[in-house]
Amino acid sequence: MIKKIFFISVTVIQVLFVISALALQFLSKKKMGIMRHFVYYNKKLETIHNMPFLINTVSFIVLIIIILAAIVFFYFLKSKIQNNKYMMFLNISLFVLGILFIIFLRIFSGESLLAYYYMTLIFFIVYIVELIKTSLYYLFIKKSKKILKNKKAGI
Repeated sequence: MIKKIFFISVTVIQVLFVISALALQFLSKKKMGIMRHFVYYNKKLETIHNMPFLINTVSFIVLIIIILAAIVFFYFLKSKIQNNKYMMFLNISLFVLGILFIIFLRIFSGESLLAYYYMTLIFFIVYIVELIKTSLYYLFIKKSKKILKNKKAGI
């Protein structure tokens, strides 16, 4: 029960993060003060950090996670582990979110979207939270599998 409440509340927080990212982009088009803020910080970030390198690094990390999610998905597809439907759903969501995130990183840039760097950070946080959620659920499955194995053995 606590697991369900935890996963649902984390999912709601993720949705709120995505809505806030979209709201930032909307406000950057409508409010001049926000637009100036984004223009200033975009230039500041580009002069301090090598942003194309960071974006490529994030893309590479997400691609590795996508590959691992695909491997875990096929593992759960082949195995007969209890409660694997939700795990498969989490892996599919991890895969789809990763693909969408990489598409976002490749299509848009700091010049096309004023809130690009903020949106990238928010989407990366959402993706990492999804990875943590999937990993925790996998650990719960392994733990419950051990408990069932111990009960069958009479321990």
